[in-house]
Amino acid sequence: MNNIKKIFYSIIVLLTTTFCLWVYFVNPKIQAVCQKKSYFKTLGQLIEVENNLFEGDFSFFVKDFSYPQLEFSFKSEEKIAAASIIKFPILAVMMRAIKENKFSLDDEITIKRKDITGGSGRIKGMKVPVKLTLRKILELMITRSDNTATNKVIDLLGYDYINNDFTQLGLTGTFLRRKMMDFSLRRKGVENYTTARDITVLFEKLYSKKLVDKSSSELMISLLKKQKVNNRIPRFLPDGVIVAHKTGLERGVVHDAGIVFNEKGDYIICVLVNKVKNFKKAKKLIAQLSLLTYNLY
Repeated sequence: MNNIKKIFYSIIVLLTTTFCLWVYFVNPKIQAVCQKKSYFKTLGQLIEVENNLFEGDFSFFVKDFSYPQLEFSFKSEEKIAAASIIKFPILAVMMRAIKENKFSLDDEITIKRKDITGGSGRIKGMKVPVKLTLRKILELMITRSDNTATNKVIDLLGYDYINNDFTQLGLTGTFLRRKMMDFSLRRKGVENYTTARDITVLFEKLYSKKLVDKSSSELMISLLKKQKVNNRIPRFLPDGVIVAHKTGLERGVVHDAGIVFNEKGDYIICVLVNKVKNFKKAKKLIAQLSLLTYNLY
């Protein structure tokens, strides 16, 4: 009886081993997953090294689209001052409002002198009053990170509507509490926050064309691909690599997050840098982490 058991167990071990070898060497899909898992493990080790060397703090998230179960996160739940990266969630909320027929992309919005906001953007250089379509305002908000455009969108939607929709979109750590460039409120501790996980959740929905709906997602992707600030995620990537992304920069924080369209597999990368002492070093850190991720593919 014992001999029969031994033979039986030996057969099971042989079959299991044979199957595992077949999976690894013959099934290219399983092999690719195994290979990417090892890449992500290596990436985690490199992130730890960068974290120990960098003067500051950062959150990081990478998610693979070919095999959605593959992801790596680092401090992704930490709430960090959002700066201009919050303009991406605001864009999503406005697209939902348009879907609900509250607004139209063709609506003409009047920008008056009192609407002009400092910092980044092109509207502040225009002769006011000026009428712009909502489509143009959203384009400027994303591609030029226009603060005047963003604050006008906030006026149109309202804080309650925006924050309620953030929750509806599945965001748990993203909140809008003040307008762009309102430093008087910021000094009082009133801040806009987000997390690397929240931003990744939005980009995942966007990539799958489920952020509002297919047409809305395609419009948002087209805007994000036209981003004019490319000194972070795309900085060290080869020419021709397309990135749909949104940046953020404010005193103490530097961000970038987006979708990298790569022939070896598209992926999301989100880097939110906090406690920044040097903007140049923070931007370079994001660019280096982006290159590390790209090279692993």
